[in-house]
Amino acid sequence: MIRLQNIEKSFHHTKVLQNINLTVNRGAVVTILGPSGSGKSTLLRCINFLERPNKGLIQVGDLVIQAEKVSREQMIQVRRNTAMVFQHYYLFKNKTALENVMEGLLIVKKLDRAEAYQKSVHFLAKVGLANRMDFYPSQLSGGQQQRVGIARALAMEPQVILFDEPTSALDPELVGEVLAVMKSLAREGMTMIVVTHEMNFAREVASHVIFMDDGLIIEDGSPVEVFDQTKMERTKQFLQRVKRFDS
Repeated sequence: MIRLQNIEKSFHHTKVLQNINLTVNRGAVVTILGPSGSGKSTLLRCINFLERPNKGLIQVGDLVIQAEKVSREQMIQVRRNTAMVFQHYYLFKNKTALENVMEGLLIVKKLDRAEAYQKSVHFLAKVGLANRMDFYPSQLSGGQQQRVGIARALAMEPQVILFDEPTSALDPELVGEVLAVMKSLAREGMTMIVVTHEMNFAREVASHVIFMDDGLIIEDGSPVEVFDQTKMERTKQFLQRVKRFDS
């Protein structure tokens, strides 16, 4: 379970997150929507302290942290229970897909090579890359590289995976293969928080949808409540613009 309470974040006296309150139950899929610059990615990065909030409380599982007093040990503990899939893949170019997945298991989890190898093979197969394990990133499509990133996250066996616009850097024809993996994870009960512009994914897969603007959570609710029954004018404007763009 993830709980955020009164989270605030500023950059150079500019508030980018204001009074953020959010609870994500185990097995939930929460999608975060909103225009560019609304604070979506910053919120995601604050959850695992890639960005340090200026104030507020963050709970990951049984670990409860006051942002103002967080220690290095607490940040490490949070990161062991969360995994991040980025917009850009950040794979080691000189390592194969298998070696990229093994790296965290060897360095962070301190597994022996045999166990790290077995886990990496398992999770690469899980994302449909059993026949690409020995390929280098330059030999993989963007969609395949992103699936390596997802396998790398899964291999750490986190409580929650944080996806930061995982398909926005992909060619349109490659988006589907990444979303298919994410849908499969959702069906299996993986807890996920997903910043995305994929409206169909948010409508079909999310258990909860959040709309952000100007550093605030403007609206949160079920997909039906946000997409079909919203009474918030700002949400309506955003959805109408996205619909026009997609069409």
